[in-house]
Amino acid sequence: MKKILKIALIGLLTTLCRIAGQLLIPAGVQTVLGESVFVKNGTMPLAFTLYGIFAYALIAAMFLCVRDQLAGHKIMQGVKYGISCCLVWVAYLWEPLPHVAASDRITYPLADGLALIVMGILLGALLGKENPEPTKMDLSKDLLSIFVITACFVLGRTFQYLALDIYSCFQEKRLETMVWAVVTGAVIACTATWLNRHIRPIRRGLSALLVGGLLFGLDYTLFNFFMPLVFDADIPDLIVRTSVDILSVTLGCFALPCRTQPGK
Repeated sequence: MKKILKIALIGLLTTLCRIAGQLLIPAGVQTVLGESVFVKNGTMPLAFTLYGIFAYALIAAMFLCVRDQLAGHKIMQGVKYGISCCLVWVAYLWEPLPHVAASDRITYPLADGLALIVMGILLGALLGKENPEPTKMDLSKDLLSIFVITACFVLGRTFQYLALDIYSCFQEKRLETMVWAVVTGAVIACTATWLNRHIRPIRRGLSALLVGGLLFGLDYTLFNFFMPLVFDADIPDLIVRTSVDILSVTLGCFALPCRTQPGK
């Protein structure tokens, strides 16, 4: 029960930090997407707060999947986990989309990144454990995994752009969109590889589902569904892109090295 209360507290404090960051972002004007029903009826602050607590608490809870394998001071353990979440969020915030202004690619990554780093500090302080330093790892074993996960993500996105016609700037900015897909796929691949090193040793299939389906998948899903709180988003389109991205990354995660002992 104490652990659940700590996770809930972390969710609350992280949400408050994110709200403070939002208040510092200059109000922009965009005409591509309409306002959400929450904005129209004036309940967006309440909806954002409740969803934020829920989302950040779930993301915080996933720290427990890697905590026991993370070495070093407990604060740094939480910060490392927060950075891993931050990298994925920032990569997606840089996606070329019709409604995203140039300034948004700076302000929103800063606001979201700060909140996730604060979450990490709180995780380390409240839930971290002092663990011994691990043995050194052979990074060359991870290169194939990084390539495969990146390729799976890019192929999944290409399928979505060409066959599913998801909401994007692909038709107008093909090169920029594909460069973004490659870079984001690489960021996700590096993050997934790092997470795989710090989960408990389990069979390859289960580790792929844990890293790709849960640690990446849940984090990404919660990130995506902040959008309908603010904009009149196309929910089916959001579900499609979320599902295909998670499936693509999870399939790629089957290439992750299978560890038989902690730190190997």
